Amino acid sequence: WYCTTCVGRYVEARLDNGSVLQNCPQCQDEIAERDLKRLIRESVMNRLLKMSLEQAVAAASDLWPCPTPNCPMRVALEDGELPRLKCTVCSKTSCLRCGVQPYHRGLTCEESRSKRGNATGKRKRDDGMEGLMKWIEETGAKQCPTCQMAVTKQNLTKQNTQYSECHKMCCRNCNTKFCFKCLAVLSDSFTCGCTINAHGFIDPHTGKRLNHLDRRKAKAKGKPKAKAAGRR
Repeated sequence: WYCTTCVGRYVEARLDNGSVLQNCPQCQDEIAERDLKRLIRESVMNRLLKMSLEQAVAAASDLWPCPTPNCPMRVALEDGELPRLKCTVCSKTSCLRCGVQPYHRGLTCEESRSKRGNATGKRKRDDGMEGLMKWIEETGAKQCPTCQMAVTKQNLTKQNTQYSECHKMCCRNCNTKFCFKCLAVLSDSFTCGCTINAHGFIDPHTGKRLNHLDRRKAKAKGKPKAKAAGRR
């Protein structure tokens, strides 16, 4: 003999393993539905009935489920019959064979799938670029002036300042050295002046510091060379 709690757990375990046939754990005879209703909780019984229906539908070649998630509607579809369903439960129009909603009037399932694939691919490409530009604007990230790769500092909330990281950047994609503030391309002989000359770059691949200016070539933008004093 088994208590109702043990029988309930036994049935749930078999349902978890995908089995809707409930046998007595002692003699292995099938337990009648009327007896199960007295032994297990209503929620478990409803789960058993739902799974039994799903398996019956899957085994029947002429029974098709409504494509709407969690909709209990099941309909028969004869060979050669139009697979269009106007569900009386969820009120949605679907194709029973490919599941698309609304029904692809005038197109086969293959044609509809191809059309949706092309439209989805284009939308994903468009949405990706739009989302990237929105993210760049929201975070204050910049694009490399050479390859347009998005570049950020480690601290996204203080990217416009130099409290923890200066404006001298080295692009991970193309290795261009540039100023994060004004996007000027920097070299060993040119600086825009947004950051002090003593600051260098961090190699994004190795993490090592790279010197910026060659003192013999350095020339700051907008800073004229001092003229030698003439003789009187």
